[in-house]
Amino acid sequence: MDDNNIGHTNPNDEIRAELEATRASFHELLLSIPEDYWNKPTSNPAWTVGELVFHMTVALRMLPEDVRLIRRLGWTPRPPASLFNWLNERLTRRGARGLTPEEVGEKYDAAHDGVLRLMDTIRDDEWGKGMDYPDWDPLLSGHVTLERLFHYPAQHFESHAEQLRNNLDE
Repeated sequence: MDDNNIGHTNPNDEIRAELEATRASFHELLLSIPEDYWNKPTSNPAWTVGELVFHMTVALRMLPEDVRLIRRLGWTPRPPASLFNWLNERLTRRGARGLTPEEVGEKYDAAHDGVLRLMDTIRDDEWGKGMDYPDWDPLLSGHVTLERLFHYPAQHFESHAEQLRNNLDE
């Protein structure tokens, strides 16, 4: 057993409640976006409102792969930040292309359900298992445990929801 896991408690209920609250907030935000705003630019020059909303699903959609990396490899690929940011921008644009708000909501829900199922597979002795992440995202850098990783979707959502709310208020 990994020394990081000794005495670690299972945070499953807390994280599940946080993920459910985040899902509700995501859908509330999604419903608040006027239809004619979907293709408007945001304060992030890389994305439109619709692309930013799609990007907000990424933390949930990528979480299973990150869990796999932590469980099996204990390391993550480390391309330069400029390459990571370029890929993030392009993949978000491509993934969001042609999607309606309803379809983005469906993608969020599917990823959310998958994360909840995955969370049920985490053993008590695994929550403290982690690996070092590069500093591409200040919310997910340094030593990241499985517990911290499962909290990330809520943090990621809040950081982008604030950007989007500011755009909608303008």
